[in-house]
Amino acid sequence: MFGDTRSRLLLLKISWFSIQRHVLVTGAASPDDPALAEYWAARRRLRTTTLSPSMQKMAHRQGYVCATCGEPLVNGEELHVHHRIPKAQGGTDTYDNLELLHLYCHQQTHARRAP
Repeated sequence: MFGDTRSRLLLLKISWFSIQRHVLVTGAASPDDPALAEYWAARRRLRTTTLSPSMQKMAHRQGYVCATCGEPLVNGEELHVHHRIPKAQGGTDTYDNLELLHLYCHQQTHARRAP
């Protein structure tokens, strides 16, 4: 093993990571085909496994769509955790008060609230 024992920084070994296979798109499936909407939604849900467990729970509660724009959460945009009731106004960090938004949707939400 190669690394620094004092700082405990190590050069990672490839064998420490499990292989994650990619699931190929079946046939001539197109994201634009309305008949295959559930197929594409299921594929997007699989991509949420890279999120933290708390963000996965929020995504599941929202049906894997952004609460602001209604687009799928996992579309390549950065995700932010938003407090429905701001903590400054008595909001909490419970799941009932939290939702996932795309970065730009989060910015728009706060821009609308600004005086």
